[in-house]
Amino acid sequence: MKNYLLGVYHRLKYGVGFTALILLFLLIVLWDRVVFMVPPGHGAVVWHSIRANLVRGYDSTLVGEGLEIILPWDRFYLYDLRLQSHTETYHVVSQEGLHFEIDMSVRWRVVGSNLLYLNRDVGLNYLRTMILPDVGSILREIVAQYPAEALYTIDREMVQDAIYEELTAVGAPNHIGPRVANAPENTILLEDTLLTNIRLPESLKAAIERKLSEAELVDQYTFRVARERLESERKQVEAEGIRNFQETVAPAITPSYLEWRGIEATLELAKSPNSKVVVIGNSSGLPLILDTQENTLSPAAAAAIGSSGVEE
Repeated sequence: MKNYLLGVYHRLKYGVGFTALILLFLLIVLWDRVVFMVPPGHGAVVWHSIRANLVRGYDSTLVGEGLEIILPWDRFYLYDLRLQSHTETYHVVSQEGLHFEIDMSVRWRVVGSNLLYLNRDVGLNYLRTMILPDVGSILREIVAQYPAEALYTIDREMVQDAIYEELTAVGAPNHIGPRVANAPENTILLEDTLLTNIRLPESLKAAIERKLSEAELVDQYTFRVARERLESERKQVEAEGIRNFQETVAPAITPSYLEWRGIEATLELAKSPNSKVVVIGNSSGLPLILDTQENTLSPAAAAAIGSSGVEE
């Protein structure tokens, strides 16, 4: 009996060891199929193939950050939930029928709670299959309503806003919503749409730039004309002020008043220690001051002295 039990024990021991080796081998071989890591800022969906066949429907599980172990026959889909950006080049036609290219930049986030719907309806390649085609279709539709010059100058922001509003419209079949989710079925939250570059034909670009330059020159001349007009009005007001001042002050300035002011000035000059010649009594009634450091008098001073009859 004892030998029988020992035999059973050895058979079980070898059997368990062999089974463990097989399981370890399978784990090593199938490691990439059963062990997955969900990094920070990501989400995942696990599709259960056998259960889906049994229930004849879509059977998936939403997975958060961390380590995830699945069965080898299941499928693992990883999604980036962080803010993402992509720039695509589109060929468009303007209102006047000009063909050119536009670089459109799109920024978006994936709604983590709706990953099951995104994985079921669109899949991992949602950027190419849903976002970019919708952006291109709406971009071409809106650009066709504007002339090329307007897109190149003033209406770029209007086009960006129109594209954003059209993409995030309520009830749109693309399940793309605005920055704040306003519907439970939205799988993508669109942050913004930006026209990063407009590549017009060189001839058209040069013509637009020349036109803008001429418009700027016209604005400069308009400003100059307005400035000169204001300067003319200022001089006119200044002249009227001088005339009014003269009309008010002139009657009060009499010869006797001027003589009195001249006497006051002469008295003040007499107090100065500087060497000078003061000529009084000239025809104007005001003192004439001569510099004695020069040996000769200026013609104007000599004429004043001669008219007053006073010599030095």
